[in-house]
Amino acid sequence: MRCLSVVVPLDRSGAVPGAIRLRAARIRSRRASRPPVIGLTGGPGQAGVYFITDYAFLLPTPGRDLVLFDQRGTGASGLLRCPSLERTLSSTFERAAAACGTRLGARRSFYTSADSADDIEALRIRLGVPRIALYAISYGTRVAVEYARRYPDRVERMILDSAIGPDAPDSLARETFEAVARVLRSVCRLGCGGAQAHPVSDMRRLVQRLRRAPIRRPARPGVRRVRIGADELLGLLVSADGDPSFMRRIPPAVRSAVGGNPNPLIRLRRRIEGGGQDRPSEFSSGVYAATTCEESPFVWDPAAPRDTRRLQARAAAEAAPDAAFAPFDRTAALHFGLLPLCGSWPARERVMTPAPPLPTTVSTLVLAGELDLRTPLENARRLARSLGGRLVIERNVGHQVLGYDLNGCAMPAVEAFLAGRGVPACRRDTTTIGIGRAVSRRALPPAAR
Repeated sequence: MRCLSVVVPLDRSGAVPGAIRLRAARIRSRRASRPPVIGLTGGPGQAGVYFITDYAFLLPTPGRDLVLFDQRGTGASGLLRCPSLERTLSSTFERAAAACGTRLGARRSFYTSADSADDIEALRIRLGVPRIALYAISYGTRVAVEYARRYPDRVERMILDSAIGPDAPDSLARETFEAVARVLRSVCRLGCGGAQAHPVSDMRRLVQRLRRAPIRRPARPGVRRVRIGADELLGLLVSADGDPSFMRRIPPAVRSAVGGNPNPLIRLRRRIEGGGQDRPSEFSSGVYAATTCEESPFVWDPAAPRDTRRLQARAAAEAAPDAAFAPFDRTAALHFGLLPLCGSWPARERVMTPAPPLPTTVSTLVLAGELDLRTPLENARRLARSLGGRLVIERNVGHQVLGYDLNGCAMPAVEAFLAGRGVPACRRDTTTIGIGRAVSRRALPPAAR
């Protein structure tokens, strides 16, 4: 492995001074004959170099170098710190996010996906290669698509794992709510401890009950206090989308709580809470907030005062049908969407130029997990259709498809795709779907974290 760096301007227009030294790592192939693969991590805010051995283990890259880099503001690439967000509790999240935006000042405008895409171009030049391939996970897929928009001739091919849709994220998280009922039925297809008959209606009943009276358990020696309201229930469900076996335990726990015994649900909640927090060097909360609040489309005017934004968000939620959020509700949308993070964020100062059209000349493979709630497969369908790419859906798998690949389908697809061969059909409990015609060239909302 070889370390390298490239210096890029904070603001390429030159209006705001400053520069960032991007750190990267490169694992060389013994016989590199194809363009290198640049891996893009999630978030936004996740470091890259830290995970290079994970990517090297995941990706079949014979004949290709593998490169990962810390995107601007993460890891060793000018780490962006917001202590108020790093130690915040959910009850003070909005105030902490506003303090973060104020602390960052003018810098907050220059951590968008477009800036990261231009950084990739600087890295490509530093590597001295005419073209690159991209493998991106979660938020990284937005950066990959943004790079392909801007530099389509420089992309040999790209793999988008757990992809963000072309119109996501929705500021009311409607793409997640749209998928909940389908995911609950899918996860119970192989049995949910007797709860498989009515997982959606059970969830709806418990959400209504928790709105009136959340489940509470006081702290005692060695055991943390627990509160489970409707919002925490949604966060539990979304956090479980990376572990199908854990997710399968949620419907029986919900059914038990509906019947009057909340203890199974409390145990699941405590298990999720015990996961700990990422270190700032691994995940930058400042980048997460700055990228999300500076580039996401909102149902409110980002230049409006805080109270006006809240009124506009509530009006948008009220205008949507009940089915848009079922089995949850509009309150969940307001709490789980982008309002807590960006509702008090300082007004945007940078005027972004319109993004180029989506590239249809870049050979693309999209991987989607059936149980993914952070980047649901509905997003992947829309994106694959827009790009004219190939879509592989893994059944019984959630977020980050290649990392789990329980059905042995994603890895052969990626291997064949990187080698320039046709993507094989899945013969197990998985489906492969072709969308369009591929041309030969090519974190979680706040409540979930």
